Amino acid sequence: MPPKNQTLLIIAQSLEQPRVVKRIIEKSKAYDHIEVFGFKREIHEVNNFGILEGYENVKLNIVGTMANYKYMKRLANYFRLLWSIYSKYGLRLKHLYVFGLDTRMISSFIVNSKIDYEISDILWLYKPPFQKSILRRIDTLLAKWSNSVVFTSKGFYDSHYTNYVKPENAIIKENKFKTYGKVSPIQHIKEDAVRIAYIGAFRYSSIIEHLLKVVRENKNLILNFYGDGFKSIVDEMKKNASEHENIFFNGAFKNPDDLENIYAENNLNFVVYKNTLENEKVAMPNKFYESGFFNVPIVAAVNTHVGQRVVKQQMGWAIDIDYESISRFLNNLQIDDIIKHHENIKKLDKSLFESE
Repeated sequence: MPPKNQTLLIIAQSLEQPRVVKRIIEKSKAYDHIEVFGFKREIHEVNNFGILEGYENVKLNIVGTMANYKYMKRLANYFRLLWSIYSKYGLRLKHLYVFGLDTRMISSFIVNSKIDYEISDILWLYKPPFQKSILRRIDTLLAKWSNSVVFTSKGFYDSHYTNYVKPENAIIKENKFKTYGKVSPIQHIKEDAVRIAYIGAFRYSSIIEHLLKVVRENKNLILNFYGDGFKSIVDEMKKNASEHENIFFNGAFKNPDDLENIYAENNLNFVVYKNTLENEKVAMPNKFYESGFFNVPIVAAVNTHVGQRVVKQQMGWAIDIDYESISRFLNNLQIDDIIKHHENIKKLDKSLFESE
């Protein structure tokens, strides 16, 4: 347990992330005082962090708004962040908790600090070889120099950090679903048609294009998009929704408030992410835990850690990411198969999926 009256400073690049909000609330139970320095985002802006107002020992400082690819604005935000911390805490000892490589690098400029570092995505895995090599070296060194490193997937630690982070300094905290008492599991799913939900950030344009094509060609399938993403992907979704009566774009949502209604409208959670990317091979997306909590079957990608767990726990299926594989799976999927996996999930211990 931390010493009495100790203040924890939390630096968060995106306050809209449910995972970040959940971790802040978790830390508020362990520390007398939490001061958060964080940023809004131009996309996904639904005020997920509003729940923090109900915690008296949490002080929230909105430093600025982060925008994708606007690097000068981002740099100015980071200068503003450093100024905010130094103007209040000066050079005295500070305990920091930071999310992601960007904020971990910025925190290196905060002297006399003990830093806990949370890794939920390994962003350098997406980079070209030269950038990847440099960022990997920076990230692993920063992880090594951290007081502790929190991984949201054991696969991250096992695959990339065992040579840099001692086992006693590595903490595995799966990104389980936090309900805040606002939602409940779904006991009976819809049986009228195969209802596909694509929930969250829209990242993988080629897979989304395959999915749209399959649903356009089969009017017995229903496809619902919930979330936000890059304008080009969102525009394509909206175009398809306007032209096809079985495709719907529902926009951003509030987590967890809207999730019970979202999952109740669908009976298949589409979590087929790009399995050629190293990060996706070992990540555990929050959709796995949401599906497990709400009792909605899930389809994930083969050759991924999440796909292996889905199949092992009989929660759904694992398929490949090409058009033919997606088409073959969805066009042959029967409601009886969905119901069978729904009943299997209902039997699983909810502690596997739900955060305390």
